Amino acid sequence: MSGLQEFMWRSNIKWPELVATAEGVIQRWNTVTQFVTQTDKREHIWTVRHSSVALPFLVFNEDSMRGSVPRIGNPMPFLLLLGICISRPGALNISFANGQKIDPTKFDLADLTDLLPHATHAAHRKLAALAIQPPAPHVTV
Repeated sequence: MSGLQEFMWRSNIKWPELVATAEGVIQRWNTVTQFVTQTDKREHIWTVRHSSVALPFLVFNEDSMRGSVPRIGNPMPFLLLLGICISRPGALNISFANGQKIDPTKFDLADLTDLLPHATHAAHRKLAALAIQPPAPHVTV
C-alpha cells in the first residue's frame, strides 16, 4: 500500500478559475450542510471549512497550485477535489502519492468507503453524490 495513503493534486487552470469552480461545488454542498469559504484577494489564498469547525480542510494558494490530501481521515478535501474535476474536466490532475493517476469520471459511490475509509457518515455519501453531479447549465432568458 506504499504511496496509496495520500492523494496528490495539481491545478491545470489559473487560481481565480479554480476558486470559482470550487465555490460552485460548495454551493451545491450548502444545500445539505453549511460550509464557509474565505477568499483573501490580496494574498490570493482561498480556504474552505465546515461551519462547525474553525480550521479549513482545504486551501488554494496562487503561489502553489498543487498539494496533497490524506486518504485516511477527513474525506472532505478529496470529495471537493473530485467535485472540481467533475464540474470542470481537466481542471486538476489527481493521483496517489506513488504516481498512480485517478480518473475522477470513474468514481463510483459504491466504492466510497474503500477509497476513503473515514467516509462513513450518510452526509459524506450525499456530499459525494453532489460532488460528482455535473453543474446545472446556465439558463439565459
